[in-house]
Amino acid sequence: MEEKSVNAFRVLLLSVFMAMVGLGIISPIIPNYASDLGASGIYIGLIYSSFSLSRAILQTPVGRLADTYSKKKIIIAGLIMYTITSVLYTYVYSPETLIAVRIFHGVGSAMMMPVAMAYAMRLTPKGEEGKYMGYMNTALFTGFGAGPFIGGYIYENYSIATVFNTMSVLVSISLLLTIFLVPDEESLGIMDKTPRVPIRKILTNKMLLSILVYRAVNALGRGTIMSFLPLFAVQILGLSGTYIGVILSTGIFATALLQTPMGILADRYNRKHMLIIGGVVASLGYFYMVNAGTIVELFLARLTVSAGGALSLPAVTAIVAEEGRELGVGSTVGVFNTAMSIGQIVGPVFSGFLLDTYGMGSVFYFSGVIGVISVLAFWLLSRI
Repeated sequence: MEEKSVNAFRVLLLSVFMAMVGLGIISPIIPNYASDLGASGIYIGLIYSSFSLSRAILQTPVGRLADTYSKKKIIIAGLIMYTITSVLYTYVYSPETLIAVRIFHGVGSAMMMPVAMAYAMRLTPKGEEGKYMGYMNTALFTGFGAGPFIGGYIYENYSIATVFNTMSVLVSISLLLTIFLVPDEESLGIMDKTPRVPIRKILTNKMLLSILVYRAVNALGRGTIMSFLPLFAVQILGLSGTYIGVILSTGIFATALLQTPMGILADRYNRKHMLIIGGVVASLGYFYMVNAGTIVELFLARLTVSAGGALSLPAVTAIVAEEGRELGVGSTVGVFNTAMSIGQIVGPVFSGFLLDTYGMGSVFYFSGVIGVISVLAFWLLSRI
């Protein structure tokens, strides 16, 4: 990798890190914030699903736009929307208005994170997809991991308005880094010149199709960590906001620390096997979480889910990066993230229904079962 590309990759990692800290900082407070506004379990699910809905609608068209237009400019537009959203959160007065803000937040997310990932894939040397996507995933998860810890502490010791103001500052820093230090692809000579391929060509690629189905089904259950684990920790175990932030952050940090070594492993060993093993391990973590009666048990269950994700994610993103070279990284990442968002739309709402009807335990049982189903679906489709 040339020095200019290396520097561009490093600044992009820093920008993503700062943006993810800003996004993650509100994670431990949104469920309880919504509950204070009078939201039921289904409404809490809708609040999370609304974010994913706007992402799902926009990620593929934005990704296709990023294959022929400046990725830097699209990322900047997304970060501007992030900054506006952080202000809008302070004016929320009902579950319905919170849903509206989450939809707007999802639009900014669709323009920022997938395009930043696509830009990183364009900078990645061939044959080292796992390693460099491991670096990107490390920045993403480290930032998102720091967020809940900071957010939980601020919420408990200051105010919810301070949490949103802190988010605004962090996202603004990411915006400035991108504007002044991330170069445009054309100056690096990596602007896509090839015609965009039809979406059906991406969907008929056997390996990508199996990845897309795995990601969509798996995402049905994974949303429970951020949307319902904080409620479980407060209502069942009586934990404070700081403890919730520590549990969420530690799990994400564990995933982050393992991304680069697991990414290097994904360049050397069978990526399909890594995905399958990681998916099964994460499901075991959800089953364990149901029976957690102490903070230590909940902590261990969270780490088990994180270990599974750390093993499977670098393999998944390496496959997407490799296939995206021929099909267009923006389009491929857009379709990949749309598949994930579809699962994230349906999952929290259905989990909210389970919570209201059968209780908290059913939510985590559902996550564990759906994780096993996603692995089986991937294994069957990748063999066809």
